[in-house]
Amino acid sequence: MRPVATLATQTWLYGSAKLLLVLHAAAAIVLIGASTHHSIITVGYLRGVYKQRLGRIYAATVAVAYAVTFALGSVVYPTYRYHVRGLYLDRHAIWASNLFDIKENFAAFGVPLVLGVLILSRVMQPREERHLLPPYAGLVFLSTAIIWFNTFSGLAITMARSV
Repeated sequence: MRPVATLATQTWLYGSAKLLLVLHAAAAIVLIGASTHHSIITVGYLRGVYKQRLGRIYAATVAVAYAVTFALGSVVYPTYRYHVRGLYLDRHAIWASNLFDIKENFAAFGVPLVLGVLILSRVMQPREERHLLPPYAGLVFLSTAIIWFNTFSGLAITMARSV
């Protein structure tokens, strides 16, 4: 049997976990800002104000920031799973462990929403195709709600215990 000290080095990128978590949080900050601004632009679409170029920029920014946030979270996950969740949260903060599961399910659900928004933002002409605005707005608002929920859930989980 190996000593406990070597178990810490068994998870992938354990030594970089804190840096990766900070980068994950920084990407989430970009993501929450871009998605909120995109929602504001979308409200404008519904009110007859068409800042289409800005809407496309925000849709692309959300897609890239979502991908980066998702990827960084996936890279730090093995360390989190063993050292945080396995050794602490599942025993002492079950609410945080359960919240993490909910957050990750929402994050996976958000991927097709963000991709749908990106595609629609590139092909839709909001001034001429007003019939596409309600579904587009629904995708934007739902993805923004998921992003806000996941960002604050991640902060709450990290306050309970971090890598």
